[in-house]
Amino acid sequence: MEQTQQNANEQHFEENMTEQEVQAQTAQNKCPSCGANMSFDIETGGLKCRHCNTTKAFDDTERVQRRQITNEILGTHSQWREGKVFRCSNCGAQEVLTERSLATKCAFCGSAQVLESDELPGIQPDSVIPFQITEQSAVERFRKWLKSRWFTPNAFKRYDIREQMSKLYTPCWSFSARTENQYQGTVGRTITTSHSRNGRVQTQTRIQWFRVRGQINHNYTDYFIQSGDRIASRNFNALKPFDLRQVKVYRQEFLSGIIAEHYTKNLEQCFNEFSNFVKRDMRTRIMRKHGADHVQHLDIRTRFHDRRFNYILLPVYINNYRYKEKTYNFFINGATGKVVGRYPRSRVKIALLVLGGLAVLGLAIWGLAASGMIGTQYGF
Repeated sequence: MEQTQQNANEQHFEENMTEQEVQAQTAQNKCPSCGANMSFDIETGGLKCRHCNTTKAFDDTERVQRRQITNEILGTHSQWREGKVFRCSNCGAQEVLTERSLATKCAFCGSAQVLESDELPGIQPDSVIPFQITEQSAVERFRKWLKSRWFTPNAFKRYDIREQMSKLYTPCWSFSARTENQYQGTVGRTITTSHSRNGRVQTQTRIQWFRVRGQINHNYTDYFIQSGDRIASRNFNALKPFDLRQVKVYRQEFLSGIIAEHYTKNLEQCFNEFSNFVKRDMRTRIMRKHGADHVQHLDIRTRFHDRRFNYILLPVYINNYRYKEKTYNFFINGATGKVVGRYPRSRVKIALLVLGGLAVLGLAIWGLAASGMIGTQYGF
């Protein structure tokens, strides 16, 4: 990814697409052989017709540019005109589909109560990491992951994940910046001393407080801030890393036949989260620099230079399974195949494990008693 961005490219992403441009991009997804709609094909990295298997490659060699953050961009309310927003009446999820795609069910809860929303889709993505893992490969990885969870109910292990699995792009802002961090304050270091008194060693612990002042310069590159709210932060973080070497310039074809989650946190909100992360990270770096483990007072003033961002769509397989009145969501990194999620525990298996443990303990005690070791030790 390039470190610089031309003004012309920055303006390009802020402009709304015309109806003619939308129609032109939609026409590009038509199969040249049979006229059916083509969708993105993971194996070829291009478009493929599901009716006649015709494939169509497209140029994705253009390098992704980071855009500079300006007050003008922060105040811009663009429209992503080539997509439609659909809202799930059951769980409230907002999903973006291309003009030719149909919303038949919600990717997060499986509900069919998905209705088109009047809400504007918002800013168009800058880039996308396309799916690298096929659906079949995702199923195999999920089964392998589930097999290693011994407490999972057998009925759940027999569940066919393909019935409720959806491909989804989840939104993320990537931030890069140079920072200057001036700091001053009072920090402490734990000091432990030992001395001998009346032949016994005594240990004393105290905190040594001292003043610090200085400056740390640090560059941050492509720090991800999640901008959707349907994947819990713990699951999103567990799905990392996403390989930025696979990132491509966004084009509508990547979303052909695939849902994109609509972001709920805008650029300004997510940059504020990034700023807070920098402050926490600087605090840790300052403590490490001075060998401190306590803080009495620490004032950090951060100046950001060359603030840049990239709005990225990340590939995720989502699966939801309802088991005993509870919905369990599973997520698979569409680029690496990593699986995360919650799964139900079988009470029967847990009980069997406990009973088995008690039985082993009982046998061990019986064996010791039979050999006379317990009676000898306690004088029975």
